[in-house]
Amino acid sequence: MYKLIVLTTFLALTNSAMACFEQPNGQPAKLVIPLQEPTKLVHNQFFLTLLPQILAVTEEEFGPCELAFYKQPLSSARVAAYLNQNKVIGLNWASASSERDKQLRAIKIPLLKGLMGHRILLLKKDNKDLLKNVKTVEDLKPFVFGLGESWPDTYILKYNGLKITTAAHYDLLFKMLDAGRYDLLSRGYSEALPELELHSDKDITYDEHIVLIYPLPVYFYVSPKNPELAKRIEKGLITLVNNGQFDKLFYNSPDIAQSLAVLNFEKRTKIYLCNTYIPEGAQLDNPALWHFPNKVDTCNVNTIKR
Repeated sequence: MYKLIVLTTFLALTNSAMACFEQPNGQPAKLVIPLQEPTKLVHNQFFLTLLPQILAVTEEEFGPCELAFYKQPLSSARVAAYLNQNKVIGLNWASASSERDKQLRAIKIPLLKGLMGHRILLLKKDNKDLLKNVKTVEDLKPFVFGLGESWPDTYILKYNGLKITTAAHYDLLFKMLDAGRYDLLSRGYSEALPELELHSDKDITYDEHIVLIYPLPVYFYVSPKNPELAKRIEKGLITLVNNGQFDKLFYNSPDIAQSLAVLNFEKRTKIYLCNTYIPEGAQLDNPALWHFPNKVDTCNVNTIKR
């Protein structure tokens, strides 16, 4: 039986605890993950459902373990730094990039089956038909996109010639959009609807006309100094993929199921972007790992002009 607890005090975790093994003091082993503030929690339920299952199917080999939230919010940069140093945080999930792969150890099984690289655009309600006539990357160049400073999407959109503005804090992007500071907020396919519900007090909605597409897997990341945890997470994921439990959890996750049912992917204009930042080993040609087939030649599309 697994439970998620919140750490209320700083823990000087040993390497064995970070590897999700028994701690020397006899307390249950813990795997510490970043605190999930409400704005992140709304679209991270799948990960919080998946992780206990990974721990469960690997318990016989690696022992029991509890998930625990860190005691306070951390920026993406701080989480990456802690992971790199094998301190405080044991695991996180994030969009893949070659830069992130240099700092951390990725478990290279795409967790969202590619949905993070299918981007729905949020915009002001008064501008809900702003993208009605958009057909190509060129048509998007007059607009300004809001993105997080450390998101791989920031580099992808910039590489494809699009205008961007960034914010250091995720919540600030919604306030800036509501205030008309930029035109379009790019969100992953399963993120847009739950986030709009959370921000229902703001004058924003989702675009119904287009979807931006580029290969962008989401991986679990651990410290390069913690190979035993990497081994455990990878074994658990492979087991769940092979026995069908991964897909069962994925397609029954409420936010994912709602997004696939409501957002009308087939009716949208598909605009493919080039992602030169995707690291090696992404398994783009393995259909079992992706919901939508990957278009592997997006970096040669004629409409992309840099």
